Amino acid sequence: MTARLAIVDDDPAFAEFIQVLLRSNGYEVAAYASGADLLEALRAGAAPQVILLDVTMPGLDGIETLRAIRQTHSAAPVIMLSGRQTPATIVEAVRLGAADYVLKPGDPEGVGEATLEAAIRNALERDALVAEVARLSVQLAEDPGGAQPCWASGAAMQPLMAMLERVADSDIGVLIRGESGVGKEVIARELHRRSARRTRPFVKVNCAALPADLLESELFGHERGAFTGAGATRVGKFEFANQGTVMLDEIGEMPVGLQAKLLHVLQDREFTRLGSNRPVSVDIRVMAATNRDLDAMMRRGTFREDLYYRLQVIELRVPALRERREEIIPLAEFFLAKYVALYRRTAPRPSSVLLDALMNYEWPGNVRELENMMKRFVVLQEERFILSELMRAHASAPPTTAPPDSTALADDPATQEAAAALPPAPAPVTPSTESPAQRPSAAPPAPAPAADPEYDDDGVDLPALARSAAQRAERGAILHALTRFRWNRRKAATYLNVSYKTLLNKIKESGITDADAG
Repeated sequence: MTARLAIVDDDPAFAEFIQVLLRSNGYEVAAYASGADLLEALRAGAAPQVILLDVTMPGLDGIETLRAIRQTHSAAPVIMLSGRQTPATIVEAVRLGAADYVLKPGDPEGVGEATLEAAIRNALERDALVAEVARLSVQLAEDPGGAQPCWASGAAMQPLMAMLERVADSDIGVLIRGESGVGKEVIARELHRRSARRTRPFVKVNCAALPADLLESELFGHERGAFTGAGATRVGKFEFANQGTVMLDEIGEMPVGLQAKLLHVLQDREFTRLGSNRPVSVDIRVMAATNRDLDAMMRRGTFREDLYYRLQVIELRVPALRERREEIIPLAEFFLAKYVALYRRTAPRPSSVLLDALMNYEWPGNVRELENMMKRFVVLQEERFILSELMRAHASAPPTTAPPDSTALADDPATQEAAAALPPAPAPVTPSTESPAQRPSAAPPAPAPAADPEYDDDGVDLPALARSAAQRAERGAILHALTRFRWNRRKAATYLNVSYKTLLNKIKESGITDADAG
């Protein structure tokens, strides 16, 4: 990933020189003519990973700018740039938390340029190390034999945690199921952390992120020249995770052809890299996670039944956050503390109004949505933005429906749409006991209905009628799913048991546009 840098200098010629120098080394650089310009950009959401700050500037000088940056708790490392060494300035800059103090480059031998590049690399590596230590500290914070972590403190999680404790130290396969964002990866990492493989790699592979050919190479590796662009031998995730754990996330998105090869690996614990005939043996524990309905996929033939039973030796179902409401406040506090430390911000204090709003929200995005909301709260430092977001979501939420019963199918909008496409059923004919003379005269015939393109005087085109009804029913079902999940297409696709790509094609074929969301 390209690192984002910011250069703050009132000399436009020098700022342009630094931009050209750093961009030639692959950095993304933004230039600011004053400390005030930088501070305004930071308040507007700019997030440079390293700030290069001139010491001597008119108005707000480098030291005052650094002091203002630290007061807003910006996490970006700051490298001070100066045309001369001034011990007092260096001491003050270090006291305020500057990552380095470098003389401005520009000497003929390029020594200053090399020094600046080394300072930037060191700052980036140090920042990455701090973030990794923070992540590992969070991951390892709870002792397996001690109290339950905050994400498993509620009653709804206790059966899952009890099962996790039983199977963690074994090597059997585990299938983790649950809605998107409930924390399936957290459960997988907890299983790995409590296992005998805890000191070996934990490798996550997102099966939905890559097409089939690249996913196979990602899992099993390839030899040089195995396909166009394979310029060197590459070790796959399975080989890299030897003696550790592999988590196959979104396993329901894996193509059927690759499922067969995965089944072979799970059975024999060996595979061959693409372009090779030499088998590679591995000792790994495999976990899988999905939010898809694998049972329905097996019935449709899009997921192998033998692979399902190989993965599902133990099945763990993670409840949605709306079923774990006693965890909402502890989780919110946990994420607040995490991002206050990460972004070096003042800890915001949620009011009782905000806490009540969090408790009453349905959390369609589950724990991931709560984490992102707390991250925004830490950055913005004002809860009115979070409250307005929760109120908008509540206002746009679909009305709560009654529990399904025997009439649920008839009440479904998709079913009603399909029924509307069919001609009205004729009224039942009851034999009359009256004589012809006693019967009232027939009412005059009703006006003929407007012509329907599927009907004519020669008869009914039944296949065309069926196709039309199916198309209308399909469009109604898609609109129903999109409305239910607030036009989140991925959740709608899961609800409709189709792939995300298929849903996009169906939306296009049905002529559904954003205007239908109104």
